[in-house]
Amino acid sequence: MRARLLIGALAAAAIVVAACGDDDECPDKRGTGNELVVITHDSFDATEEVIAAFEQEHGVTVTLVKGGDANQLVNRAILSARNPEADVLFGVDNLAYKRADEADVFCSYAADRRSEIPQSVRDQFGDSETVTPIDFGYVNINADRAWGAPPSSFEDLTSEPWRGKLVVEDPATSSPGLQFLASTVAYFGEGGWQDFWRGLKDNDVLVTDGWEDAYYTQFSRWGGERPLVVSYTTSPAAEVFFADPPVDEPPTLNVIPGPLFRQVEAAGVLRRADHPGLAREFIDFMLSNEFQGQIPQTMFVYPVIPGIETPEWWQWAEVDVEPASLEADQAEIDRWVREWTEIMRR
Repeated sequence: MRARLLIGALAAAAIVVAACGDDDECPDKRGTGNELVVITHDSFDATEEVIAAFEQEHGVTVTLVKGGDANQLVNRAILSARNPEADVLFGVDNLAYKRADEADVFCSYAADRRSEIPQSVRDQFGDSETVTPIDFGYVNINADRAWGAPPSSFEDLTSEPWRGKLVVEDPATSSPGLQFLASTVAYFGEGGWQDFWRGLKDNDVLVTDGWEDAYYTQFSRWGGERPLVVSYTTSPAAEVFFADPPVDEPPTLNVIPGPLFRQVEAAGVLRRADHPGLAREFIDFMLSNEFQGQIPQTMFVYPVIPGIETPEWWQWAEVDVEPASLEADQAEIDRWVREWTEIMRR
């Protein structure tokens, strides 16, 4: 049975600017002007055709502003709450949304297709109705097929056959690094996860600051010396999509060592937006079949609307994953990262 992952915020913002929550700051009106501004995380992407379709239907120009990772987005939204940078924010996730809710930066909105999103996905945001889930993904281990049979469990990773074979990302600096750490906390529990990471350290695990270095420099698929890397369940599908010349199957494969943290990305209407009514329309648009259908090929994550038609190569991203069961608050997450750092940096 799939269990919920209820997890708190990562870190408190340096300055919290609380909005008053007045309904006048979230009117239904469109506002003046013909530009809708959407601030997103740096990995956001969408086809020109799908954005143009929204622009044509509503007679507006959509301006996309890249604003850093999920935590940077939330910090920016809090600090600019009195004068928001955009109408819509996309990219707040189930690790960071509570800080945004506590600062009251979003208007409440129930999207037209919200009820079609699986309850287990909506539950990642507790009882909040200020954000709308748009996509989700899982961090796991990818293995280089050229090295033969991969490990099958977390415990295998600390055994002698896999000494010096794994590269991971630092959870203090990397989103997938933190997600993988969360999966190990859920799997081993308190006391156990610390011992697991001590075992990885003793087994010569390599730690990098970020995913790109881990995957494209240290991973043997791309010329490194390590046949195991912490990456995404969608990475093998991406290998097929980008292969030149084309391949029939990916050169990498997914290793699901146990229940995995599920990262859900969401969008919200920013309070005091210039075009709150149009912002609501855009969030509805992000749940349309057209937008959801292009998510695999632009952001390489899973659409939240079930039954969306996906390209043939996406079969390599279709995995049977049990979401990790874990409850934590902000202080606990900070403690995990602090203890992990103490273990790995001694």
